[in-house]
Amino acid sequence: MLRPASSAAATTAGLVLACALASCSVFKSNEEAQAVLAQRIAGMTAGQFFDTYGPAKKRYELANGSVEYYWESQVGSVPAGPAGLDERVCKLNLLVTKDGRIDSVAIAQDNPGRMSTSRCGELFKGK
Repeated sequence: MLRPASSAAATTAGLVLACALASCSVFKSNEEAQAVLAQRIAGMTAGQFFDTYGPAKKRYELANGSVEYYWESQVGSVPAGPAGLDERVCKLNLLVTKDGRIDSVAIAQDNPGRMSTSRCGELFKGK
């Protein structure tokens, strides 16, 4: 027995949505990339971080004198056309102490990179 076209389309759309949601959650909790970030960024001064990787998108001053920054990687140039749509982005939350040192870093979003499943891992792995 064949299903009506609208039912089959709804089922397909539901499967696509479930796959998208499942893959999205994988890239938000990449433990390996988080370990690399903690090792490379924690203890660095905020000025040094922003000079090296670009400015923060948002800044929130906290009651205890520390500051929380929301940082997003820059995408860079990409070729024209559908292949050029580049969503390889790394978004971080940085907690900076009163003396200007990064106390902690947390991945807010980690999309697939150019050569791996982690854009954040690629950006901060070192040379």
